[in-house]
Amino acid sequence: MTESLTQPRPETAGTGVVRPTTVAEAAQVLSGSTGSVLFRGGATQLDWAGRVPDPDLVVDTTDLSGVLTHNPGDMTASVRAGTTLIALQDQLAGAGQWLALDPPTASAGATVGGLLATGDSGPSRLRYGGIRDLVIGVTIVLADGTVARSGGHVIKNVAGYDLAKLVHGSLGSLALVAEVVVRLHPLPERSVTFTGDADAAQATAAALALAASPLEPAAVEWASAADAGRLLVRVDGTEASVDAAGRSLTELLAGLGVTLTALSAPDATSAWQAHAAAVVGSDDETVVRVAGLPSDLADLAGSAQDAARVADLRVVVVSSAALGMHTVRLSGGSPTGHAQALTQLRGRALERGASVLLRRRSPELDGLVEALGPPPSSADLLRRIKAEFDPTGRCAPGRFSPWF
Repeated sequence: MTESLTQPRPETAGTGVVRPTTVAEAAQVLSGSTGSVLFRGGATQLDWAGRVPDPDLVVDTTDLSGVLTHNPGDMTASVRAGTTLIALQDQLAGAGQWLALDPPTASAGATVGGLLATGDSGPSRLRYGGIRDLVIGVTIVLADGTVARSGGHVIKNVAGYDLAKLVHGSLGSLALVAEVVVRLHPLPERSVTFTGDADAAQATAAALALAASPLEPAAVEWASAADAGRLLVRVDGTEASVDAAGRSLTELLAGLGVTLTALSAPDATSAWQAHAAAVVGSDDETVVRVAGLPSDLADLAGSAQDAARVADLRVVVVSSAALGMHTVRLSGGSPTGHAQALTQLRGRALERGASVLLRRRSPELDGLVEALGPPPSSADLLRRIKAEFDPTGRCAPGRFSPWF
């Protein structure tokens, strides 16, 4: 275990950093320390929700890494939480398997533990589910150093309380995710990506039509553009099934005015890399994730355009259209304009029953708008869970402020 000072991010500048290599070391660090603590893996999602200002301690999991077990026959693996998704996929590929996740932050070094703590996912969630559906066991370390485990290495294991689902999306506010057991999938024999021009209304219609059809695409994504937008549809499976599905979905979407073209493998890789970058955005942008209904895409895109126009901003909408998970990026203009547009967009989304998560913004925006909107109906339950797992409020204070 090593200790050092970190420089790269303002919220951890001058803060003591500890890098445990085992669960026991992590437990020892937490039991033997006091004050606020920030858990950090690949540092790809530290800007999500509220900021954690000047924590007394950062527990960096980058040395808490490596595959512990891989059982190809059972299609399970256990890994330390600091293992990057890319490193895990590389090792699993040798057995023709993968953890069916493709979050946009993977190329930046997202870790398995960080993905569970943030609940991040990617286009493949449509077919394979999110990380909460793929984790079957977890080891966590509480703020006082207590180690807790649930689940195991059997996919149908139902023993014990499901801690994995509890920490899913908790953004490090409850405990340190130390080890994760995941279920795996075979690598598809073939994968083909189709693309076509589509505006938001056409993309919405396409997503709903595909959901109502017997087809099972692996991903249905859309991104706005100056001339309308671009639809991406990926099909995974055997050679025969992919060919048949490709013909059927091409015919189906042609009836909606969307002409699809199959991409070559290199072009498909480039298209998905560009799409991932579009979801993440850049440091000078305000990035918001709106989780609602697939049918809300056209309305959301229109609301985002309206809010940006009033505030004299540029806007890009990127959507997992069939999942109802939409990302809005605002750029240009002033912090006041960003706050105005964000407030208007958040209000419209909440009216439609959607949830809103602020994923990126400039420090100047913090004094103009709350990182989180109005508390949900579950806020009291969330506060009670926080009090049970972290009674002294050590873990990521401010992350869910003012909810708790």
